[in-house]
Amino acid sequence: MAAMTLPLIEVANMGHDLAQRTVCVKVRLGRLGNSRKVSNSQVEVDTDKSLIRVSKHLLDSKELRVIANFDGEIRRYLYDTCLPFEAGIHLCPFGLLEQLEGKMREFADGRQGLIQAFLIAYPGLCQEAAQRLRSLYNPGDYSPVDHVAQQFTFTWQYISFGVPDQLREISTRIWQDEREKAAQMMAEAGREIQQVLRTAMAELVKHMRDRLKDGPDGKPLRFKETTVSNLVDFLGTFDFRNVTDDGELKALVNKARQMLAGVSADDLRTTADVRGRVQQGMADLAAELDTMIIKKPARKFRFSEE
Repeated sequence: MAAMTLPLIEVANMGHDLAQRTVCVKVRLGRLGNSRKVSNSQVEVDTDKSLIRVSKHLLDSKELRVIANFDGEIRRYLYDTCLPFEAGIHLCPFGLLEQLEGKMREFADGRQGLIQAFLIAYPGLCQEAAQRLRSLYNPGDYSPVDHVAQQFTFTWQYISFGVPDQLREISTRIWQDEREKAAQMMAEAGREIQQVLRTAMAELVKHMRDRLKDGPDGKPLRFKETTVSNLVDFLGTFDFRNVTDDGELKALVNKARQMLAGVSADDLRTTADVRGRVQQGMADLAAELDTMIIKKPARKFRFSEE
């Protein structure tokens, strides 16, 4: 996708660095809606009908559920790869841009195949809906297949965050106000990014610390490959994501890298001294990270264990 280029604002300190090191990625995902409201008059209940809202599913489609799950995978990838900003807009560090673009194209191809599978099944699903919904079936709820296909969208666009210079020609005051608001927004985003990365590392470190402990029976607890790989992946991409030059967190990342250098999941399962050394190291890192995190609700990276 082509980038929309706007003049970058000059933002002081953290905000300036953020504006110079990232690009905004605007992502839109759309798919066919699968529910409609049902009139209360069509429902018999022993209650005040003004207090209830009823809806029906139009289609019972495993193909549509697969698409919904795939969209969730796309959002998780963006959530875990990019950095927090505005709803629907993600900040991508320049160092991860090629990776992001490749993954988006891969997602687009995979999603199109899933959509085609749904469109093939769609006529039969409509017939099944008529049989199952009975009196609640409304043919007008079911559009022709070519219109249904148009409901599935997936676009992404790169946008440079800035204030158009044309504003200055219209009103210097408005242009200056917008520059100040943009600077404040980028600075706030920078502070949130710093806390997001610190919190993400703390959660991964604490999880590994806890899973490397011995159980009540004195035997090592079982843990999954992702206990190690999630933290290793975070450490591997940290330098790209560290767009705020967080020196304190960088120092802890380097400690974790040294601690895990040459250590595999099998080593942690089978070698007691390696397991004990890493467990203590993770406990020390977790204690340091606790002192660096502001205790307030914040966005978190999510890491799934499979």
